Amino acid sequence: MLCTFALIVLALGACAGGGSSGDAAGSTLVMARVKDAVVLDPSHATDGLSLNTTNEVFQNLVQFKPGSFDIVGDAAQKWSSSADGKTWTFELKPGLVFSDGTPLDAKAVKFNYDRWRLVGTPAHGNFGYSYYADTFGGFPGAIVDVQAPSATRVVMKLATPLGPFLRDIAEQSFGLGSPAAITADPKAFEIKPVGSGPYTVAEWVRDDHITLTANPKWSGPKPAYQTVIIRDIPDQATSVLSIQKGDIDMLTDPRPDDAKSLAKQQGIAIVEQPSNNTSYVAMHVEKKPFNDTRVRRAVAYALDLATMAKSLYSTGAVVADNWTPPGMLGENPAVKAYPHDVAKARALLAAAGFPKGFSTTLMYPTAPRPYLPEPQRVAETIQANLEQAGIHVTLQPYEFGVFLDKIKHGQHEMCLIGWTGDNGDPDNFFYPLLDQDSARKDGNAQNYSFWRDPNFHKLMLQGQSTVDDRKRAAVYRAANAMVHDQTPAISLVHTTVPVVMKSTLKGFIPSPNTSYHFELIKAPAGS
Repeated sequence: MLCTFALIVLALGACAGGGSSGDAAGSTLVMARVKDAVVLDPSHATDGLSLNTTNEVFQNLVQFKPGSFDIVGDAAQKWSSSADGKTWTFELKPGLVFSDGTPLDAKAVKFNYDRWRLVGTPAHGNFGYSYYADTFGGFPGAIVDVQAPSATRVVMKLATPLGPFLRDIAEQSFGLGSPAAITADPKAFEIKPVGSGPYTVAEWVRDDHITLTANPKWSGPKPAYQTVIIRDIPDQATSVLSIQKGDIDMLTDPRPDDAKSLAKQQGIAIVEQPSNNTSYVAMHVEKKPFNDTRVRRAVAYALDLATMAKSLYSTGAVVADNWTPPGMLGENPAVKAYPHDVAKARALLAAAGFPKGFSTTLMYPTAPRPYLPEPQRVAETIQANLEQAGIHVTLQPYEFGVFLDKIKHGQHEMCLIGWTGDNGDPDNFFYPLLDQDSARKDGNAQNYSFWRDPNFHKLMLQGQSTVDDRKRAAVYRAANAMVHDQTPAISLVHTTVPVVMKSTLKGFIPSPNTSYHFELIKAPAGS
């Protein structure tokens, strides 16, 4: 059984002066981050900046209990599966409506799932649906049929049993949208989506802010904060000053040194979201010289991961021995990160025909991410490490959206990227990022190594179709060993993710998928 992640509070201070929070009845919560969302239709999004916003706007059939990957009901109040694990029946909560007043019933659920999985439906359009394809194996993929036999009953049929199925459909990408709004204008839906969650999108000014307002048709308890403003503050020194002055209530993805400094200040709390991520270097194995395993291993030996973890990340960072985070199902204790050994790296390069090394490029995003709080410093460290082994790296920084587009089209030689897990299952780390099904040529790849190993693919299918966790653990131990041996990508660090907030805020629950449940945050009494 997968563990429930613990919550770690590093520092709690006394009450802060000033602030943006008003009285609880009509108060505003302001959260700052360094970069804007890319798109607000979760079915099209692949980045946490987008999905963590839409998480507050949409409901899924089932959801993760805040702070864990335990499955609880959302739009569905109960569910069951057939004995063979191939038919799932969901009973919806009666009377649910989207924020536009249209019903969230079984027909609406069927509309959403058919939109994602059926290429021929008008609602599918020309969108990529990367998460659906990479989770369920293409279109229509593992979900072969969806029926709505009554207003509150949904029946899904699978091609094969799926061990992580409930965790898959609880992912943020599978939020249920209003069929009326999607049909009316799917492009407008990307900017101002209509869901049934605790908040609605009131305004999105790109690269400045997103304003959420409480959804009056929300079926749950009324949020304490009527308005949530998500501000984009690219300059991290400005964001630190803003939290110190009380101009903002929360700050995500601070630089490690800033988090350590802020933890010592009165009135500020640092909460660590659990480690459920990996930062990694992907090498495009279809491009020489990365088609040679010896070259990829040479890169691994050249990297000084211990120094990176200690100097470039928060206090919760550890060297990534396995591709999957520590404690996850399938962890392989026999697999250890390649040690820092420049001589070994040079020897491997010579054996591969590069006694004098070679030149290459490394793309990386300029915006900090939970798994990459200081991308430029990490990229420069990688550059310096590889230079010692004779690999001359030209750095290629890009704005995050441009960066994603380039690597999804395979325009890189090496790229520095990462992944925050969506559902607590090892399949979510292996299948989207390294399986041949995700090495797509249509500009929607998530396997940025473009590594296609048929034996690895067999492991992935075996892990997905097995429901016994003991058997699945053996599959993913083998997968961790294979990735380490073949080295299509090099996992660098697993880290916790600090969130800075006023210590007067209560009720915030740090979740391993880095989602923010604003509706659970309580406004300070008498503020």
